[in-house]
Amino acid sequence: MLAVVFVSSATAVVFAVGRTNPDSNPAVAARDTLGEFMAAWSTGDLRGMYGLISPQARAGHSFASFRSSYRAEAAEAGLVRVTTVSPPRGHGAVEHVRVRLQTRHFGSPVVNWQVPMVEAPGGLRVAWTATMAWPGLRRGEHLERKVLVPARRGIIFSRDMTALAEGPAVHRVYPQGAVFSRLTGYVQGPQTPTATAARAKIGWPSTTPYGQGGLEQSLDPILAGVPTIQLTATGNGATRVIAMRAGRKPENVVTTLDPTLQADTVNLLGDREGGIVVLDPSTGGLLASAGLGMDTLQPPGSSFKTITGSAALTAGLVSLDTTYPYEHFVEIDGWKLRNFHFELCGGTLVQAFANSCNSVYAPLADRVGAKRLVTMANAFGFNRKPTIAYPVPTSVAPGPQSIQSPLQIGIAGIGQGGVDASPLQMASVASVIGEGGILRPPYLIQKPDSSSDRQASKRIISPTVAGDMTTMMEAVVSYGTGTSAAIGGVTVAGKTGTAEVGGKGTKSDAWFICFAPVGAPKVAVAVMLVHGGVGGKEAAPLARQVLEAALQ
Repeated sequence: MLAVVFVSSATAVVFAVGRTNPDSNPAVAARDTLGEFMAAWSTGDLRGMYGLISPQARAGHSFASFRSSYRAEAAEAGLVRVTTVSPPRGHGAVEHVRVRLQTRHFGSPVVNWQVPMVEAPGGLRVAWTATMAWPGLRRGEHLERKVLVPARRGIIFSRDMTALAEGPAVHRVYPQGAVFSRLTGYVQGPQTPTATAARAKIGWPSTTPYGQGGLEQSLDPILAGVPTIQLTATGNGATRVIAMRAGRKPENVVTTLDPTLQADTVNLLGDREGGIVVLDPSTGGLLASAGLGMDTLQPPGSSFKTITGSAALTAGLVSLDTTYPYEHFVEIDGWKLRNFHFELCGGTLVQAFANSCNSVYAPLADRVGAKRLVTMANAFGFNRKPTIAYPVPTSVAPGPQSIQSPLQIGIAGIGQGGVDASPLQMASVASVIGEGGILRPPYLIQKPDSSSDRQASKRIISPTVAGDMTTMMEAVVSYGTGTSAAIGGVTVAGKTGTAEVGGKGTKSDAWFICFAPVGAPKVAVAVMLVHGGVGGKEAAPLARQVLEAALQ
């Protein structure tokens, strides 16, 4: 005997199911047979079900045909599970059973199903026909799923309502051309296997064009909408809808992007490998992104000292007047960690920051400690999946457990040794300092409101610490390593970074992060040039040009 639980909305009914006894009451025997048939269906035991249908049905339908009927109807309906809601009841010849059909697209409808039974050697059996592969089908009918795909695709607009992408998926147009190509992505089909599987979950046919790359990909659920799906019973020259999942219309998207600044930024980057990101510090809105601004991670080098300095000041370990001896290098764990040009470097905390002294900031990171350093990095957005509506990789700072030695902590504190960041992340770091210690997470979608990726602002460092960091970043541009970012009549605060990557003979990555004007910043900028050389010589002057374009 097999114990089977049938669950109704009120109670769980448990009864025994077994092979029918020909001497038993016919009605009871029919219920037992149907109960066993339903139990087999609920576990996907098609062979067991086939053994419970009448000899006449088996003569007309091979097991392969029987199995094919169930698989075909289940595929069309997106059937996940069959369960019996209440025990069979009836009078033997026709039994009634309430069945719940859990599907991927049409919910879990409960149907009242009439099942004919017939006397056979060995007891009552299910008088099976092919229409019984789905409860409620009529003679000659079969299931068909129809996907009504929205004809249009939403428009992507810039902040001033300039169209960046428009038209239906099959004839998509990008009016602004190459300057937005990396950001917008494009629409193309057919789908890759991964994309096909993802879209199949919401019912899209595998040949439907889809967003690939950039905003066309990340905003696809908004731009493409969701298709309406109908489950129909088709046959005998007619079609009737037996279930439907309503779709959602495509929506237009208004972004935070500034088309003029975007064009300027892309043109300034030119054919150099690297990335530039421009943020609005007051909101976190992305104004422009060129090249690899949101698509890659690289060691940020000394631009990460903004985070090390913030952690040290927050912990009360230093003040702006703290002084350090002038040294060419510092010895940590028996290793000589030198300043980039092996220059003599030291003085006050401000001077050491302005001149990017590894000999000061590596030991300072060790004093801060791995836990406080990583906690501060996390507060700035490292090790957290970006919330911006664009496929941005997560910037990484190694966990405290992996940077335990003084040398490992020191190297992490100067932006190397497993620290990797996107220009978007580092532009956000500069923005936090400019906004007095408030993190406004970068975002991209202004409208529709229901799909906006704008997140709540939060304070991550005190106004005092942010003010001290601003003083230090001003010094970088006034007399330190970033003087080539200076703009007449505008106070710029910034930080250079020169990250050593690759083997001997490989040029360093060049970084510069900044905001301006100090006191009421309108923009925060990050420039990263892969194998670009020295940050102060290559990235800083490029950042100045971006600032000038943005502040016009």
